[in-house]
Amino acid sequence: MKELLESLNENFDDAEGWIRLVDANWFANDLKLNLSIQFYDGRDPEMWEISCLGVVEESLCSSGAEALSLSNDSPLLKPFLEPVVDIMFFKNAVAPETLFGIVCSCCIEVMGRPESIARFMNAAPTIKGISSSNYGLLGRFPESVAKHILEALKDKPVITNALPGHLPTRWDGSKHVGYGKLQVLEFGRSYIVAEQFSACRV
Repeated sequence: MKELLESLNENFDDAEGWIRLVDANWFANDLKLNLSIQFYDGRDPEMWEISCLGVVEESLCSSGAEALSLSNDSPLLKPFLEPVVDIMFFKNAVAPETLFGIVCSCCIEVMGRPESIARFMNAAPTIKGISSSNYGLLGRFPESVAKHILEALKDKPVITNALPGHLPTRWDGSKHVGYGKLQVLEFGRSYIVAEQFSACRV
C-alpha cells in the first residue's frame, strides 16, 4: 500500500483526478479490488489491484471518488474495537422526531456516516420506531456514540440508563473471539474494514 499511497500523495490532482472501482472478487474472507486511477488529465489511467485480507465489513460503491485513504483510527473501527453499550430509556416525554433527530445527529457526528443509524438503533430507524415509545431499548451503540447520546439527552424529559458495556466479538468457526488489529480503506462512499491491505500496479 505504501507505493500506491505515496504515488497518490505526490501525483494525484484533486481537481482533475478520479478513482473508480472496476471490479471486486471474494476469496473466503479476503477481497481483491481493481481500481482505475486517473492521476490528472493528460496521464493515462493506471490499474491497481488491492488485496484486503481478513475482511470484517465492506460497503462498495461504483461511483467515482476523489481520494483514497488507509487509516488505523477511523470512526468506522468503533463498532469492532469499542465496548458495545445498550441504552435503555423510560418515562419518555420527548417528541419522537426530536428523540430520533438527537440519536441520528449523535451517530453522524461521531461516526461520520449516516449508515450507522440503522445499525445501532433498536428496530426500524424511523420516528415511528423505538423513538415513539415510552420505554424500551433505544439501541446498541459503541461506547463513544452512547456517551454522546446520553449527554445530549441529559436535560430532556426522558430517563436513560446505560447498561455495562462489553467488547464486540466475532465467530471464528469454533468460538467467539475479539477483533485484532484492523484498518479501514476508504475511497468515496466505499470502505473496507480488514486486517491487512496490500496493493500492486497491474
